[in-house]
Amino acid sequence: MHAWPDIQILILIIAANAAPILACRLSGNRCAAPIDRGYLLDNGQPLFGASKTWRGLIAGLIFPAMLAPLIGLDIVIGTITGLLAMSGDLLASFSKRRLGMASESRATGLDQLPESLLPAMATSLWLPMNWLDIATVVAAFTTLEMLTSPLLYRMGIRKHPY
Repeated sequence: MHAWPDIQILILIIAANAAPILACRLSGNRCAAPIDRGYLLDNGQPLFGASKTWRGLIAGLIFPAMLAPLIGLDIVIGTITGLLAMSGDLLASFSKRRLGMASESRATGLDQLPESLLPAMATSLWLPMNWLDIATVVAAFTTLEMLTSPLLYRMGIRKHPY
């Protein structure tokens, strides 16, 4: 098992996940336009929801790209990780809306799996990671996200404890 690439990708996925939260805290309501522009599907559900903003998407792309060289990875790996983590997050939101779940509702597994599995699988094309390494990254991200979210909520950083 190649522990260092696992840790590097895990760090970038965490950075992509944290960036929208930090961007919200730093900028308040500025640049908080929803990606779906409030579009509703035929069933009345939003495409993604108001919490998926352009500000968050851009932050989730830029932060891991900037962080990658600082932890020994190419900026392209950071960009791919951010792009796929944010794509996975949007896929999860889209799926939750189709299931009739409210924006910011908790869906254990669905909230973590796409945004960690997609970048881990893609970056394994360039980094020495096998299926066990990918599973380790996904499990570690899921565990860390589930443990830290309530803490960040109590600290006033997150709006919801999940």
